[in-house]
Amino acid sequence: MKKILDLLRKNFGILAIVIAFVAAAITVFLNQRVDEEAFHVVKAGETLASIAKSYNTSVDVLCGENYPDVQQGDTLKPGMSIKLPRSARANTVTIRIAHWQLEPGCRDGINYMIKEYQKLHPNVKIIQNTVPESTYGQWFITQMLGGTAPDLIECALGVPYNLLVGYYMRYFTPLTDYMMSPNPYNENNEFKGVALRDTAKDGFKNCYNADVQEYMTVGLSMHMVRIYYNKDLLLKLTGRTNAPASWSDFLAVCEMIKKERYINKKTGDDLAQLRKAVSNARGDAALAEAKKKLADYELTVTPYVPIANSSYHMNWLEGAFFNVMTSKARDRIDFNHDCSVSAAEQYIGFKTGLVDMNYPPYRSRFAMVAQLASNSMQGFTGLKRDDAVLMFVQGRSVFIVTGTWDAQTLAEQAKDNGFTVGVMDFPYPDKNSPELYKDFLGPSFEDPGMGFPFGCPTPESAPERKRYAIDFLLFMASKENNNKLNEIIGWIPSIRGATATGVLKYFQPHVDGVVGGWNISLGGESTIKWQQVYAMYQVGQMSYDDMCKDFVPYYLDRGYNDYMIVNKNWRRSIINDEKLQTMMRVKMFSATNEAKRAEYAAKYRYVMLRFTREVDVSYERSLLSRVATGGGQIQPAFNYSAEAKARLGLK
Repeated sequence: MKKILDLLRKNFGILAIVIAFVAAAITVFLNQRVDEEAFHVVKAGETLASIAKSYNTSVDVLCGENYPDVQQGDTLKPGMSIKLPRSARANTVTIRIAHWQLEPGCRDGINYMIKEYQKLHPNVKIIQNTVPESTYGQWFITQMLGGTAPDLIECALGVPYNLLVGYYMRYFTPLTDYMMSPNPYNENNEFKGVALRDTAKDGFKNCYNADVQEYMTVGLSMHMVRIYYNKDLLLKLTGRTNAPASWSDFLAVCEMIKKERYINKKTGDDLAQLRKAVSNARGDAALAEAKKKLADYELTVTPYVPIANSSYHMNWLEGAFFNVMTSKARDRIDFNHDCSVSAAEQYIGFKTGLVDMNYPPYRSRFAMVAQLASNSMQGFTGLKRDDAVLMFVQGRSVFIVTGTWDAQTLAEQAKDNGFTVGVMDFPYPDKNSPELYKDFLGPSFEDPGMGFPFGCPTPESAPERKRYAIDFLLFMASKENNNKLNEIIGWIPSIRGATATGVLKYFQPHVDGVVGGWNISLGGESTIKWQQVYAMYQVGQMSYDDMCKDFVPYYLDRGYNDYMIVNKNWRRSIINDEKLQTMMRVKMFSATNEAKRAEYAAKYRYVMLRFTREVDVSYERSLLSRVATGGGQIQPAFNYSAEAKARLGLK
């Protein structure tokens, strides 16, 4: 026995490999094993021809397998069983779908879609894989390069955009033809005969990739960001039944919350014992000692935190909330008049002196950042997404800022912990905050795009897998199925006419709003420097003036080099645009189909428009050159006449 144990110890590594290999072989065998007898249960409307097509066999073979019960020309009754030939049973198509959504309900929703699809296509086996978002980008790239990508894959968290475009061109199947055609699974609703693109709430515009000039994905959900709050805790701590609607009201509520102490069961028991000791104390000395112990313990009880926050959640607040305060800056530095401020325009604005960190809208923005950060837990910039969610669901904070993708998670966990979740809009400044209100032009403009986007990287060498993978994607994008999928997950459907349920019904986009005038992310060393000082400012380790003194000189000195690198990288892409332009022009002139000719002409014009960026670059460089050489004062991007100012109510 001892010799056997010694032998096992010496060869443990080899033994582990053998066991793993055997286990894998058994798994593969079980997955590919065909039952001795398998049957197809007939559904309403099915014929022998349709069943034979589903299993890649013929009507004659089916009839021979089921003779004399089934013969050609027979009308099949729903519920009857058709025995499948061995060749058909072995011809199962297996496709895989992968994504990073680990929220409760997401896997259940996909599994439900798989079961429903297999009722229509029993010869198709669909396997769902989930990958944590922290490693998804690396996993995605590895699958692409290794030729092991799933047939449907969510695109593309953590993958650099330039790599993603290359993968699209090399591995993925363009979905433009499917977008321009009716979805076959919409035959029984109002979208019969309507192109798939026109069934989506936003026309699937985010699924179109301008660099590839094709629709590359289909988005199955729509997402927005709002503030969730604990209704029961808000009532308990503030006596309010309604959420704060303005910034001043929100800050007042936060002050009320911070005055209350978070008392869990253990803390409550300890306090009860100490208070009982005070009541039972006899004599002045004993009473004083008991009161001191109670007072010392009460100092250790942490207060409630108004906002459950983290670096993840703070990033969502940047564009959706804080940046609205900077909209006026667009009048000064939106040099190409595209209604947004690019990182290059931001740098030119600083370099030319048209804006600086003392510009009133910028000071208002960062004042709000400091106020919100002071109502978050200490050190929140070093915390992750799950840390903030845990604090909220434990009932230790009242508010949390996140998107619709977390709605179902928060609602279910809140129910388990005995409270109800509410949804509120962002509390923008009003006249009760005059210093902020003077810079506030309106809520943030929201153009919610499609989330949960899937593409198909199945190779041409597997046409059956590709056909069924895209067909399953169309199945999930039909009105009824998309509504059911998102109902199970707890998200907002992407298809027109499909409405959200539960707390999500309160999510309505701001279709009338403003866009921000702040974009400091020029890239390179200046962006790294900004991230460092901004994090210190958020946690109160650096004042606003100190942050400006530390960052602005560095930004002005290093930013130009970062700007030139950005332009150098952009110029490299011109070669690809020229190739794409030539290709579209040739296709446009050689196309014999009128619809195809019009499509290529539209793409050709779009590529031509991309070259106008060269005009913007030349203009930006001329501005920088004028500043460097003292060649005259730079004018703001927009100048309003007296009549325009009067009409717009501007001073």
